[in-house]
Amino acid sequence: MPVLVIYITAALLFAAIFPLPEIFYTYLKIVAGGTFAWGAYTNFLKKTPILPWIYALFAVIFNPVMEISLARPVWIGFDLVAGTMLLLTRRHIAE
Repeated sequence: MPVLVIYITAALLFAAIFPLPEIFYTYLKIVAGGTFAWGAYTNFLKKTPILPWIYALFAVIFNPVMEISLARPVWIGFDLVAGTMLLLTRRHIAE
């Protein structure tokens, strides 16, 4: 995955802490879910011990098909943790 996609996904996750239209959050789930699914896949192939499971967990949380209904403050926490994690672990999924 190009590092630019990782940066864009992280920026979208950080922007999600602000009140935005509902369509933004739908788009965010598609982008973040895909990015985390790709991260899980590539790290499973690399046989990294913990990261694929963390990426898979975030892929499930940001899954756009089977939506998880959580309170707004919980989503803000997930957005901040997920964006930070993407930036800190970008070398593990960047091509």
